[in-house]
Amino acid sequence: MEINRQDVSESRMKYLYCPRCKQLRVKPWYAIRDRCLGCIGDAVVIRVPNSWMTYTTYMLYVVVPALVVLYVTSDIAVWIYAAIVLLGAMMILQYKDMRRGERYARSKIRVTTSDSEAFRKRGRN
Repeated sequence: MEINRQDVSESRMKYLYCPRCKQLRVKPWYAIRDRCLGCIGDAVVIRVPNSWMTYTTYMLYVVVPALVVLYVTSDIAVWIYAAIVLLGAMMILQYKDMRRGERYARSKIRVTTSDSEAFRKRGRN
């Protein structure tokens, strides 16, 4: 059995671009088909490569609950303060990673002349 390198390094964050609606949305994790949530039409999948922020967030998903468990078992206040600070850092990193992914996905959209007029109507250049 041969493992395809693309399957192993496949990115986790995916965006769907609907050419009919001209909308870019995050693909829900439970979605099997590549369909637009607005018009139920076919959408183009844009895969966003993972960055250091993605992996740091994954690491913090494990570290923060571990610190809470340490606090509960030892009753030392430093652990809960560290968990709160790291939780805030995790939320900021997630937000920045989502913004980075959206910018990357928008850069991959090819805008045609017919799309330009629709974008101008919505206030985008």
